[in-house]
Amino acid sequence: MNLRLHRRNRPGRAWLRRFVVSGHSRRILSRRILRAFFFAIIAGALSFTAAPTAFAQTDDGAEYAVKLGFLYNFTKFIEWPPEAFRDSAAPLVICIVGRDPFRPDLEAELRTRKVGGHPVEIATKTQNDALSACHIVFVPVTEKNQSDRILRSLQGSRALTVGETEGFAVLGGSINLVVEDNKVHFEINRLAADRAGLRIGSRLLGIAKIVKEQTKKS
Repeated sequence: MNLRLHRRNRPGRAWLRRFVVSGHSRRILSRRILRAFFFAIIAGALSFTAAPTAFAQTDDGAEYAVKLGFLYNFTKFIEWPPEAFRDSAAPLVICIVGRDPFRPDLEAELRTRKVGGHPVEIATKTQNDALSACHIVFVPVTEKNQSDRILRSLQGSRALTVGETEGFAVLGGSINLVVEDNKVHFEINRLAADRAGLRIGSRLLGIAKIVKEQTKKS
């Protein structure tokens, strides 16, 4: 999957079909274009051509549109155990701990979608809230100093933990989103996913960097 935000003009609508957004700065990246970019990501359903997603360095909004699209698309390649849902109509809950970096309108779009018959719910939580009812727990960079405590609080839960800071997966998180050269890659800690009872599809594993969990010293 290779999505790029270039800083050059491209006439016509061919740029949209190629997932390209033009502009001279983040300030003039219009809401309509960013929404179209986000929709292109989730419509692509992580086709996984082994090419990472790229964005312009100053486009924080685009970076988090990509990351939110990944959170949703991960659900299509991960299987939660039946006991993770109270019933077949229960929502799949994506929890963001601390400051929410995602745009409200893009979150609203995800709330209109379903995963395996489960409606998607997005909730913002504090570090002290119970997170065991969440199916995905996203720990943004603003909470990096609390990552270890958050991960420990989720031991025994069925939550997929996703972070965006160096070492998150190595320290026990399930998936870590890594930005290198303005491209989003992701790491997977299979042991952490196994502990949570999650089954990760081979297509997702095939393009991820698999990391080994660091043994914690007693």
